[in-house]
Amino acid sequence: MGTRFQPVLADPTAEPSKVRRVVLVSGKIYYDLVKERQTRGLDDAVAFVRIEEISPFPFRELADVLGRYNGPNLEEEVYYLQEEPRNQGAYGHVASRVVCVLEGLGVGIGRGGKVRYVGRRESAVPAPGVGRLYARQQKEIIESAFAGL
Repeated sequence: MGTRFQPVLADPTAEPSKVRRVVLVSGKIYYDLVKERQTRGLDDAVAFVRIEEISPFPFRELADVLGRYNGPNLEEEVYYLQEEPRNQGAYGHVASRVVCVLEGLGVGIGRGGKVRYVGRRESAVPAPGVGRLYARQQKEIIESAFAGL
């Protein structure tokens, strides 16, 4: 089987009909999230959908992937998680585009086009520069993806 670039990657682990929360993510934090999900035994509760291309934005591909997650326990909002501060990562670019995709789906996932941001607060610097503080913030971001489950 050949390989080709895919702008959006569905979660290969989570059973779509059992998913309770969908978290959109870009970058290497995905691997930390998958590890934490496995540790918590939430493999089918949380789906991590990777957006691998943000420009041009993959509207159709994201709609195709998100359309799979319409189980009866699914939350109405979708999370967008990034490890960068809110004003420095991709969130500012993708948020309104994700809302357009969610509104286009109509029923089920993302009713009302809600996207919840998960990540560091706005900051003038990309990282705090203090190892312990960075580790604490990173842990808080990862835990936020699973809050309430």
